[in-house]
Amino acid sequence: MDDATKEQKKIINCDLPPGDILKVIAFAGTGKTTTLVEYAKARPHMTFLYAAFNKSVQMEAQNKFPSNVTCRTSHALAFRSHGVKHKDRLVPGFKSNIVMEVLDLISYADARFAISTLNNYLVSPDAKVTKRHIPHNARAFYSENKKRMPNLVEYANRLGRLMCDGSNEKIGMLHDGYLKLYQLSKPVLKFDCILLDEAQDTNPVTSDIILSQCQSADQRRNPASIILVGDSHQQIYSFRGAKDTLRNIDSSKTLFLTQSFRFDNNIARVANMVLGTFKNETKKITGTSVNKNTKPKWDPKNHTIIARTNATVFRKAMQLYNKNNIGFIGGTKGYRFNIIGDVYNFYTGKLVNNNYISSFNSYNELKTYAQDVEDFELLSVCKVVEEYKDSIPGHIKRITEKAVDTKDADIILTTAHKAKGLEWNNVLTMGDFQDLVREEEFIDPEEIEPDEFNLIYVTMTRARANLRFDKESSLPEFIQLFQSNRAA
Repeated sequence: MDDATKEQKKIINCDLPPGDILKVIAFAGTGKTTTLVEYAKARPHMTFLYAAFNKSVQMEAQNKFPSNVTCRTSHALAFRSHGVKHKDRLVPGFKSNIVMEVLDLISYADARFAISTLNNYLVSPDAKVTKRHIPHNARAFYSENKKRMPNLVEYANRLGRLMCDGSNEKIGMLHDGYLKLYQLSKPVLKFDCILLDEAQDTNPVTSDIILSQCQSADQRRNPASIILVGDSHQQIYSFRGAKDTLRNIDSSKTLFLTQSFRFDNNIARVANMVLGTFKNETKKITGTSVNKNTKPKWDPKNHTIIARTNATVFRKAMQLYNKNNIGFIGGTKGYRFNIIGDVYNFYTGKLVNNNYISSFNSYNELKTYAQDVEDFELLSVCKVVEEYKDSIPGHIKRITEKAVDTKDADIILTTAHKAKGLEWNNVLTMGDFQDLVREEEFIDPEEIEPDEFNLIYVTMTRARANLRFDKESSLPEFIQLFQSNRAA
């Protein structure tokens, strides 16, 4: 790679002895995949496993890496030995009303927290379910409601046994269930080197599978070397149990990629402001110099809108669909419009096909439950329903009918989570992200989940040329305050 930067060449030329771990901290748009491809090409005598975060990333990587690299997701590795036997009973998740029934529980909250306890265990490296897998908000919920917390560990164990033995047809096998079974089997992956991409969003059970490969094993002569690649500031899946493997694991060496090929120094400067102020980041991202004469202009009729929540995506789509060709990253189904419709029907007393929603006695009970267990997605749906009421069914119908494929769209809509890994010339950031300024002062980062700042950073760094902010966004005020403080 003749045009590689000094940072990239340092990584490509870094030979790792068996069992060694290299961390590569790669900021947004810094060419991490290209660097890994060149690393593998430089070592045709070695076998590599590229462990991808999801299926789409794995398939894209498969087309880029040389033949000595096998590209797999962690679930694909596990499915062959532990998932295939459950292939006819796989489910995406458990519903509280079903768990209430099969475990003979008396409240939705008990069922919800039993599910969360099991889920926390499944994504952990631990061998058994223990009290540390009980979610923090469960303790707060029972304390505030002056109720004794039930034995959630026992409930989670019972639910887990039903999931594994298939004795109740209402309880299927979770994808994280067979991944956990795979991890407990202590698999040996026979590769010389393992490349773990997006390491900041890797859950602990996957980290354990990968990192255990750098230890000696009877089945092979040498342990694997491991390269962990990612950006701690792009960790946005804590709610799914992801833990920052980059930050938490010791390594033999740490190298950096700070030169972004995606955007110019204007966007890099704003990203550095946010990361320096709220994440204590001392490394600076450098943008790529752009010729002003060739830089794409902002186009109000051709850009991408990135929001924090599905509710804001829905609101914006309502304003746009009559006069613009709109498209949604991943298609309309990924934005829970059907749930908005179901909750609206429940709100107005109409027939509801969704068994989960209809299991509640009233809309108020549904909303109270969402508040009690901090189901923020369901709460956002309730807010939309109460704001738009009877216009909702018509809007959902027309948005769904008028949405086009993103390649044919004038305006693309997405959430920050779905936008990760993508990029566009023109990006408009909506105003439903965490406010960064309160009463003309920066907010205290200790009071906010780090993922909220990371979502802002991810959103800003999707822009290749032009980054703009919705009128309700706090980012312009933040930039102005930052510059004022610096001038003072």
